[in-house]
Amino acid sequence: MDRAQLWEQLQVHGLAEGDLPPVNAGTSSWHIRLMQSIAGWIGALFLLGCVGMGLAFVIDSAVAALVVGAIGCLAAYAIFRVARDNDFATQFGLAISLAAQAIFVFGLFKQFEFGTSALYALVLVFEVTLVVLVPNFIHRVLTTATAALALWYLLNSLGLYGIASGILTGGLAWVWLDPRRWAGNGALWRPIGYGILLALLQIESMRLFGWSMLLWSSAEGNDWWMRYGWWIGTALTTAVLLWSATRMLAQQDIAATSKAGLAAVGAILLLSVLSLKAPGIATAVLILLLGFTTGNRILMGVGLFALLAFVSRYYYYMQTTLLLKSAVLAVSGGLLLGARLVLHRVFPATPETEASHA
Repeated sequence: MDRAQLWEQLQVHGLAEGDLPPVNAGTSSWHIRLMQSIAGWIGALFLLGCVGMGLAFVIDSAVAALVVGAIGCLAAYAIFRVARDNDFATQFGLAISLAAQAIFVFGLFKQFEFGTSALYALVLVFEVTLVVLVPNFIHRVLTTATAALALWYLLNSLGLYGIASGILTGGLAWVWLDPRRWAGNGALWRPIGYGILLALLQIESMRLFGWSMLLWSSAEGNDWWMRYGWWIGTALTTAVLLWSATRMLAQQDIAATSKAGLAAVGAILLLSVLSLKAPGIATAVLILLLGFTTGNRILMGVGLFALLAFVSRYYYYMQTTLLLKSAVLAVSGGLLLGARLVLHRVFPATPETEASHA
């Protein structure tokens, strides 16, 4: 369809209103915008270096670091508001904002004792404020990811280990499952969705490599949560995956009690059991499904890559012999081929569908 037909479709579904916007013919080509962005970063780094040489006292004072960081964030906010269409200015403001955030967070670490809940709570509030106020896509992605990691640190400092992954998967599904949210107000919710995605992958990777347990093993907390909290997080992720699957089935007019619905629920429960020993599998499948449902190739690519990475990492992480690992691979491959055969038998594709795939 052409632009006019697409605009009419969006209006019918309540995702757009008003007249068809004109094509912006004055937009610079991508290589010019790239050079302007690089020049903005170089200029910002030189400026910050010169200013940093004259503000060495900031490192020694928590109050000074907080003040300088806040001023830098306000300056970046002004740049984004005034020159949001200028690539040089936006990249310049992005570099200033990142440096100012680092200085501000450094001041918080000097003001509060490391590992305290108040520290992570303040970082969370600070980053969420920047997400809402600063109208820049990349900036919102980075600040959302930082806020999600701050939430993870906050919950772990409270002894609620493993809960953050379940909360973040719920937020990820909540953002991407409703087209009216990420399409109707995409300037805000799309970068938030991608930021949660980045933080979630980092948290699951740390859990898979065992860094989470190493980081919080010496922290004071409830031993019960340390032992079973990660299982509770996996259960929450499974619940989010089940809820997302039912929503996706409903969008395709498929009942959850039908053969397809029951098969989907059974597959999700099986994945949840596997995620107890191989963290990240259920999360990667959720990302892949969200990408398929929304037609987002970035989500599908990230989900597929994450699934391969988590499975591969678990394979090499297994403390077993090569013979046993080979047996696991052979059995897994046989089960997958058998599942594919069963799906073709139970849910045969129509000739029109096969022709469209070809």
